[in-house]
Amino acid sequence: MIRKLTDKPIAIAADHRGADLKTHLKTWLAANGYTVTDHGTNQSAERVDAMDYAVALAAGIQGGRCDFAIGICGSGQMMAITANRFPFIRATLLHTPEEALSARRHGDANMLVLGADLTPPETAERILATFLNTAAEGDRYAERRERLAKLDISALKTL
Repeated sequence: MIRKLTDKPIAIAADHRGADLKTHLKTWLAANGYTVTDHGTNQSAERVDAMDYAVALAAGIQGGRCDFAIGICGSGQMMAITANRFPFIRATLLHTPEEALSARRHGDANMLVLGADLTPPETAERILATFLNTAAEGDRYAERRERLAKLDISALKTL
């Protein structure tokens, strides 16, 4: 059973290599009671740049329109690298449900990134379920997140 940690829509986007997995996960999200905001792409035939979609997902989190986002590209690398350029985005490229536990519990990750070329749909479902069902822990992990927030605020002041 999924324990919903948010009532806001889950934002999702993919490049051309991740379009099919994105469609699969949108169906899974809907079946599990989530509302989805789709930022594209919806086709796998024409090449598009993962960076553009990572920017859209980061803007959704920063703007408060969603608490969680899912980015999918071929390896997942470019989506994660791009998203983590933005303050208050904690994007994490995951390959296993166990990694999802740690990313959420310890880092309060707010953007799940998947490599479509490396992640079968069933594995992606298990990772996503764990990601969306795991709350952040307190104590030393809360202190780490506060330190990250201070770094984000500091970065904003230098812009």
